[in-house]
Amino acid sequence: MWSIHPARNARSLGLPGASAGILAATLLWNAPQSARAQENSLKGDAALRHPAIQVALKAAEFMKAGRIDEAVALGTKASATEWKAMSAADRKDMGAGMASRSPDPKAFADAILKNGELSLMGNSAVVSFSIEGRRGAAYFEREAGAWRLTNGPMVFPAEPDRSKETRIENADILKHPIATLALQYLDLIHAGKIDDAKKLATTAVQAEWKKEPASEKAEILAYFTKNLPTRAAMTTGLQTGKNFRGVLIIDDDKLATLNLIVSEQSPTGPSTTTFSSTTMSIAFEKEGGQWKVRQ
Repeated sequence: MWSIHPARNARSLGLPGASAGILAATLLWNAPQSARAQENSLKGDAALRHPAIQVALKAAEFMKAGRIDEAVALGTKASATEWKAMSAADRKDMGAGMASRSPDPKAFADAILKNGELSLMGNSAVVSFSIEGRRGAAYFEREAGAWRLTNGPMVFPAEPDRSKETRIENADILKHPIATLALQYLDLIHAGKIDDAKKLATTAVQAEWKKEPASEKAEILAYFTKNLPTRAAMTTGLQTGKNFRGVLIIDDDKLATLNLIVSEQSPTGPSTTTFSSTTMSIAFEKEGGQWKVRQ
């Protein structure tokens, strides 16, 4: 269950293509600060029998059976509300992505027994596992005394060849040509000129964009404007690093993803702090020797 503000429009944002689009993923930890020292870790049969894992297994069964609404019902109230607010077309696209990323229920259960680890942190939890060399995870929150899914269960794409991967972080990103392209793209988005922004994209993306109806284009622009940072926010954030981190990942000088992470923390009580981290990603592809936006 993609309770990560999955995409106002999954198809247009590149989801379910894990390398593209905006992943405005917000992870909240409402446990007391002392919870880190009290974190419980369960493995094997103890993890498999835990109520949170049983919820994740049921969600995987529903997803693989195409019963997406029933899978979403196992999530938090916020997830259900967000799901119901989406258009039928968006739910169809998102549901297909959820089903494709969800692990086979039997393989999921076997993985929990063999290599899974469930970490319990107050009212939050995460399980990590591996299936045929691919990492997987599911995230949970305890809501009204019951464990509910906030994200997953999902299996991530196979890891790329790290020998061909280049990582550039923070202020150094501004020295790369992709930063120049990204800033130009952000300027056009925030000026309301999404058609001009799409001219910075690959040929394939431009062709798909022309097929979109005007109403869909307007909604996509609204979503981008709300979630993507401005030129000033990105530039200042990368230069100062204050509650802001940038990671540019370039694969084989052909594909790239610019991840912009904004962190926040606020006290919610005498011994409780809420931590949140929002990641916004913009995908790129080299076409004709030039970097182009790939979303």
